Formats: sequence, structure tokens, C-alpha cells
Amino acid sequence: MIEDRVRAEGLLSFADVEERLVQAMLVCWRNPDRERGWQRIRSAWPDVLAEAGDYDARGGEHSSSDVSIRPAALTRAEVAAMEEAFGWLDAVPVDDRKLIGLAITAMARGASQIPWRHLLRPMGLTRGSDGLRMRYGRAMAALCRSINGGFLRGTSVNPENRP
Repeated sequence: MIEDRVRAEGLLSFADVEERLVQAMLVCWRNPDRERGWQRIRSAWPDVLAEAGDYDARGGEHSSSDVSIRPAALTRAEVAAMEEAFGWLDAVPVDDRKLIGLAITAMARGASQIPWRHLLRPMGLTRGSDGLRMRYGRAMAALCRSINGGFLRGTSVNPENRP
């Protein structure tokens, strides 16, 4: 775990910060959308049962294999870690925050490598995917220095050299 390494060494590396931001993004995606949930409410009364045997333990009309299982509720520790990680991004300029957010989102979706060419359009660019990759590396290195109080732990800041 990252927390154990930080307690032992005191500094976060480039990969540690990336991992922590990816975990924060995954927790953010698990956070319920209250507005969307409110819009789905039809009435305060339950719907009339078409057939009493159609309902299963999850409260759906279909068989238990058709109904998706709801994710577990978020814990306070997960929300606190998410807010702390997203708070780190205040130390970087707005354009770099956008780039970091796009790259972290791609990693959270399970991409083995960040698709830099696909990030050009959201960043308002038409070419320069290698420059975008280098800009990401510089922004993350600045973020690591900010988190670590001006020190950068001795690891590669190349985003493609992840273990």
C-alpha cells in the first residue's frame, strides 16, 4: 500500500502519485449521483406488482442474474483519501490539471498506456502527442515536488516507464 511506503520513507514517487490519483478517480466514479437518482423517482408509493413471484431479494422485476448488484457504499476513509488526492491538483496550473485529469481517467479505465493522440482534441490541439506526454511528465513532477515539500523522490519522471 502507498500509505505504508509513505510512512516508511516520507516521500511520494511519481508512480505513487499516479496510483493515488487513479484510486481517487475510481472512488469518484463509485460516488452516487444524487441528482440522477432524484430524477428517477416516479412516486412515493411503490409500483403495483404485476406478478408477486417476479420480485427477488434485490427488489427487481427480473431474475437475480439480470439485476445488477449495487456497489458498496463509500467509507469515510475512501472519501477523505479522494478529496486529499484531488486537492493536490490545486498546486498545478489549470491547463495541466486538465491534462492530468484526462491521463488519469484513461489509466482508471484500464489503459495499459495513455493514448496521447486521443488526448490532443480534448486539450484543443491537433498535433504534438509527444509534447503532450512530456508536458504531463513535467506537470506530474511539479505535483510530486509540491506534495513532498520541494523534494522529488529519485524515480523516473517518464510516464511510460511505469513498473
